[in-house]
Amino acid sequence: MTAKEFFKSTAFKCIAVLLSIVLICGILLTLCNALFFVTDEERTARAVAKVFPGEEVTYTQDEVAAKYADTASYSVSQAFTMTGSRKGQYLLNVTGKGGYSSGTVTCWILIEAVSGDTTNPGSFTGIEKVVVTANTNQSFINYIGEDDIQAVIDKQENNGFTNYDTSGIKTGATFSLGAIANAMNGAKTYTESVYCGLVQPFDGYLYTDLINRNATTVEVSGTDVTYHVTTGSNIEPSGFVIDITVGADGKISSYTIITNGSTGQSYSDLMADIVTLVTGKSQEELESLLTSNDIATGATHSNELCVHAALFAVANYTTALADYS
Repeated sequence: MTAKEFFKSTAFKCIAVLLSIVLICGILLTLCNALFFVTDEERTARAVAKVFPGEEVTYTQDEVAAKYADTASYSVSQAFTMTGSRKGQYLLNVTGKGGYSSGTVTCWILIEAVSGDTTNPGSFTGIEKVVVTANTNQSFINYIGEDDIQAVIDKQENNGFTNYDTSGIKTGATFSLGAIANAMNGAKTYTESVYCGLVQPFDGYLYTDLINRNATTVEVSGTDVTYHVTTGSNIEPSGFVIDITVGADGKISSYTIITNGSTGQSYSDLMADIVTLVTGKSQEELESLLTSNDIATGATHSNELCVHAALFAVANYTTALADYS
């Protein structure tokens, strides 16, 4: 076939049409991208507007402090200092972990706090508002209403409040609400550490994610370290209070549950024989226990809290011995 015949052929006409379509589509995509392009600043402004509907607010975006931004319970992806009429408030984008099917819930959380530094610390005042924006694997999250989230927020009004939990709140989406509570506790810890300048108890210690550090104390007697541990919540169960002694071999010699945080007697009865499982165990053995079927008893989250308390005690034995002698 000659070149002249090719240019007159059906094949060439098809190629020309396809090339024309590709060219036109490329031009249209370029125009659409230019017309509808959203800058990061605009995207952020739209997200923030969901927290303050109908209100003009001003703020500065802060660099996220990596040291306090990601734990087993939560992660902080964005942080803002509010200005103008909202001065004294902070807005965090926090993802709470530990939801249904190991999923997550992402929230905007508006916090009130008194700023400070390590020389002149401020204080966390409370959470004003939580707006859920996204989730993964949370099939029943629509069962959670604003009143349910407000009920978690209201726990900050209780005497002796140290952390947010879902105890006593029935929604039909227990795990999802637990992930929201994790996000709220993460927002509290992050704010206290970054904006208030508070040095968290047991800063630098291992396995603190499920430990209520403000309600936990340590005593040293010779080579024995005794921890009076209060755990945080873990979806259904609220805090356990446990006395744990670790001896010179770095293993647990005594383990006593003082207060059982399980949701009712039925869950307490379903718990594993934790004392037997953790006594005499090393850190490596306890880490293996966390993924063992031995704690999958129907009260798994209660068992997890108890094992994490044991891990906290064993993993930090040397540090605590030096700090509290």
